[in-house]
Amino acid sequence: MGKYFTLILLLVLGSKYSLAQQKYIDHTIKKGESVYMISRRYGVSVNAIFELNPGSEDIIYAGHILRVPNSSNTTATSNNTIINDTTVSNYIVKRGETKSGLSRRFGVSIAMLEQQNPHIVSMLQAGHIINLDKTIQENQPIAKEGEHYVVKGETLWGISRKYGISLAQLEAANANQLSEFLQIGQTLIIPDKNSETTIEGEYLVQRGDTKYQLAKRFNMTIAELEEKNPHIVDMLMAGHRLNVNRDPNSAVVNVTEEIPNPQETPDTQEVPVTVTETDTTSTVNSYKNYVIEPKETLFGLAKKAGMSIDELTTLNPKLLTSVNAGDIIKMPINVSGTTINTTGTTDVNDITDTVDSTDSVPEDTTTKISKNKNEALFANLVTETSTGLYFYTPFSSQELSSPEERQNMISVNADFQKYIDFFQGAQIAIDSAKALNLDFDVTLIKKNIAKSKITIESPHSKNAILVPFSETGSNFPSIESETPISIIDIESNIVSNDSVYVYKSIPSEDIQITKTLNYLALQNANIIVISDLDEARNKDVILSTLPESKFLKVDNAGFLKSNALDNALMPNKLNYIVFDSKKTIVLLNTTTALMGKLSNHNIQLVMLESSLLPKQSEVSEMRFRILQLIYPSLTDPQNVNDITAFENTYEDIFSVKPSLHAALGFDVTFDTLLRISQSASFEESINTTSSEQPHLKFEYQKTSGRNYFNHGVYLMQYNSDEGIMELKY
Repeated sequence: MGKYFTLILLLVLGSKYSLAQQKYIDHTIKKGESVYMISRRYGVSVNAIFELNPGSEDIIYAGHILRVPNSSNTTATSNNTIINDTTVSNYIVKRGETKSGLSRRFGVSIAMLEQQNPHIVSMLQAGHIINLDKTIQENQPIAKEGEHYVVKGETLWGISRKYGISLAQLEAANANQLSEFLQIGQTLIIPDKNSETTIEGEYLVQRGDTKYQLAKRFNMTIAELEEKNPHIVDMLMAGHRLNVNRDPNSAVVNVTEEIPNPQETPDTQEVPVTVTETDTTSTVNSYKNYVIEPKETLFGLAKKAGMSIDELTTLNPKLLTSVNAGDIIKMPINVSGTTINTTGTTDVNDITDTVDSTDSVPEDTTTKISKNKNEALFANLVTETSTGLYFYTPFSSQELSSPEERQNMISVNADFQKYIDFFQGAQIAIDSAKALNLDFDVTLIKKNIAKSKITIESPHSKNAILVPFSETGSNFPSIESETPISIIDIESNIVSNDSVYVYKSIPSEDIQITKTLNYLALQNANIIVISDLDEARNKDVILSTLPESKFLKVDNAGFLKSNALDNALMPNKLNYIVFDSKKTIVLLNTTTALMGKLSNHNIQLVMLESSLLPKQSEVSEMRFRILQLIYPSLTDPQNVNDITAFENTYEDIFSVKPSLHAALGFDVTFDTLLRISQSASFEESINTTSSEQPHLKFEYQKTSGRNYFNHGVYLMQYNSDEGIMELKY
């Protein structure tokens, strides 16, 4: 009897185990796959996979096993929460969650979330219970009086203009539900046109505000600000209302600009303040709110404020990211123009002050430069539709706008300087695009926050992400976006995937070499390659294009072997001497030997890569003129006027000459903004239109998959009479 009982028990347990096994499928992750792609393949939700595979929301690895639930099964947790493709039951809202985040997690719109959970319409709170039946059809929302239903393509600025209210009024009325992005389906409260956004002794925190800035503005220490407003101790958020009344008997606070000792910096990472006894008329009223007008630029605003770019962006960190018409910033009290009082509001429709067009420096310089050479792009610009521009960067906007934080980061890693230079060049490009009335939003994506996946929920139909100097392509996160998005690679080696196109904006050394060799192949010349290695670095690619090439090697002292050059030269034919070494001593010895042969031979020196060109302090340019050096270049040295104009603009703004990285920042950013603002798609503009900015030429060609490479290389030649000229073929 006992044996039969044991057998029955084993059969029951085995059947339960078998049923449990059928609840999921073991999937071996392949290279390039994402959780989203796998969920689509098996017809299950992304969240169902996340529930079954903790940690998969951050990263998955090729070759590992991912458990995928059968689409007919649900996922239940110990608190009776059920989440599957059709149902969400008894989900308890956690602290920090938002309607936007829950709508993405459950795969429904915010309107649908609110429709079935009316208790969250006014505010979502931790502990709220969420229930959803996704089979129920979403009601077509009808905005009540005093409300607005957000549809695709709308912006806060546009909505405020539609109802004749200020942007500050709209943000204040909806502070509890606004996040970084305006969400399609949100229902916004439209306040009365005459309502006040602030009351005496209170301040409504705006996006971009910091405790340090607010303490400085209201003459408090950070500790005093937090004591009066304990709800901001953990985090200061847009929409918080602050008590900014000070004890009339307390000393006035002077927030110094000194860089603090890092060891003494508090955990909040705010800059410490010092308290001094001083005149109570100091900085409470030294700044006022100012509404940015259309076409205003960062340079123009700084000029109007009588401040440097650094000073203005330190006061208003969001300006370094973008200058948006309708945004409210802080300006010195003596600045004329559109302002908003701290105790009331000014309707933007009542504004009559205008901005002098002479403040728009880029219109006089870089914009005009680009118009001269890019007629096709300028002829098809669309200014009525907004686009999205993203930067993938090691900086947050606050870090990028703070001179102290920038300097601290550079002291840790000097390589960060090239990012700062790049973004300063990009800022001029952004100002130039604003001067053309282009409508776009700029967003910074910080690297260590992005993790393994970036989900772009953009209201715009066209978007681009600029990725400068990323260390390795394998570290770049996957991109998920419901709208078309283009990734612009700036020396980052990003690999495309099934969902995005990658445009490599800086011509590679391989492209430089190929273009130079193709030119030589058309000349019917004798090719001699000189290197300091047994095998020249580019021997294989040279032979594939020029199979009759001869190869010579210098000795350990950098000299050619006796008679080797004489035997290789041909007296009755053009001789191209391809120099394939990075050693300056080899270049000096080789060019000396070649100049000694010019009386009896027709010789020209060739370099296959621009990186082989030495500094002028190391090798005299006269050698290159005599030997009529041919070399590939990413920039056109003849474009002196345009390059000088950019350099002058940059130096006027930042008080330093631009580096190569700053030039890249302007050229790539401005070219991208022109292309995403075309009537055609971004890819179509790439396929049909080449362009030239002050430094770079953009001639994209499609390669395998979804990769485009810029082939915009200039082939230059030194000439004893004309200096440097471009070779065209």
